[in-house]
Amino acid sequence: MNERSRNDQLVVPPERDEMFPALAPGIDPEDIPPLWLLQSKLPVLEAFMTLFRGSMTDSLVRLLVLGEMGRRGQAPEWTFAELRQTFAYLTPAPLESALRRLRVGSLLRYDATESAYVLTPAGLRVYGAVAALFQLTEEDDLGWITGVVRASYELGTLTPEVLSHLLYRLRRLETELQQAVEALSEPRILHARERLTSIWSWIERGSAMIAQIVQDSALDRELHRVAQQIGRAQSRLLRMTTVFQRVLNDIDRQRVHLGATGLSTSDLVFFLRQCTLDDLERLIAPHLARPVRPLFLLTDLITDQAEYELLQRKRHVAEWCELPEAQDSPLSPPQRAAEFPELGRLVTQLQSETRPTVPLTEVVPWGSFEESAYRLSMLSLLGDTEAAESGGLVARLASVPYTLAVEAEEAVVDRAGVARMNAGHLHQLSHAKSQDSPAVSEGSASQSSANPGSTDVRGNDRISIQPDIPSPSESGGARLSAQTLSPLPPGEG
Repeated sequence: MNERSRNDQLVVPPERDEMFPALAPGIDPEDIPPLWLLQSKLPVLEAFMTLFRGSMTDSLVRLLVLGEMGRRGQAPEWTFAELRQTFAYLTPAPLESALRRLRVGSLLRYDATESAYVLTPAGLRVYGAVAALFQLTEEDDLGWITGVVRASYELGTLTPEVLSHLLYRLRRLETELQQAVEALSEPRILHARERLTSIWSWIERGSAMIAQIVQDSALDRELHRVAQQIGRAQSRLLRMTTVFQRVLNDIDRQRVHLGATGLSTSDLVFFLRQCTLDDLERLIAPHLARPVRPLFLLTDLITDQAEYELLQRKRHVAEWCELPEAQDSPLSPPQRAAEFPELGRLVTQLQSETRPTVPLTEVVPWGSFEESAYRLSMLSLLGDTEAAESGGLVARLASVPYTLAVEAEEAVVDRAGVARMNAGHLHQLSHAKSQDSPAVSEGSASQSSANPGSTDVRGNDRISIQPDIPSPSESGGARLSAQTLSPLPPGEG
């Protein structure tokens, strides 16, 4: 009687305060959806607690009783004598305790009219779930979850939580297969490919089932969303076969063959993986006395690296370096504006001109050939609006009321280092408009590009001036690149 009372006391449903002691003050379990769902399924949870409460020995005896009673479908009623005869390998005390616990937990029912024990629906469900789990291996869990999803869909009880279990398993499987590929280990890749092959049929069945779920318009949006995620995960798994084959082909191309023995490094790896620790110890024992000489390591580099790791690194940690005190930087002398005396002479000469037309042979040749070429290149800025707004000598030159006109004929100079040059004139603006002559440097450039005579180059005596800034060696006149000067021979300047 005392044993029965103790067992009955163990299965009494606890109070709410005892069931959820970890909740914060003022929180009702019914306000939390996951907790409310568990609370609504307390009879199912109590049935499993009845089966597995106590020691492992007690749980095994209850599973034996439920299993034997569930397997005899032609005669579901069991008398106590039949149970004693079936479980003759058990002592009476554990058997009676298991029957009493199962009956108190509503997994068994005793029919007094027939003096027989019968499994209740709750007992059948609990043992059915446990028996289904007993039949599964690690590779079969995907099939079991797929079957649960299929059954729930057919019964109309499919929920996003059930689909999320399948999605979680597919994602984990995809991660494991991807890690095998990234490891570049042939044994791991082969094992992953075999595992994928073993569950290939379940993936195909799951793909067909997910396609049916997606096409079912009666399901809600959340189910469709999870189903689409499952479909994408299944598609990635189906493509893993080609990934495995591609990686294995790369490994095969890098495989090293050991002479003419017909063996490769992969064969050695597979052989060593099959050896036990005792076999490996026996194989390596004769070679332990021989030191390993890695010829691919350079001793001088190893010594240098070891010196840094053993000495320099610790020294860097121990040393304390203080920065010098802040000091004001010395004052820099004011920068003087750049002076261009050649440009100044050209501007002064043009501003002092009063003639309506000035020949180029009187303006360009000056001093030396370099300065003459510089003056010719700077004449392209006459009338340039952008240069007139830049300021300085360049703006003064662009504001001179003259325009440049270059002709195809050549004129003999023979002074200032210039032998000959293209003929041309500088025209005052008012006079140039009345004469309808070429006025701007763009016109002269187009005229010289249209007239081949202005770009005639004879051997190496003719040079082209295309500077970028206004200086004798680097000027900004790029528009007269077709105009040339011919220098005098050495000694005749």
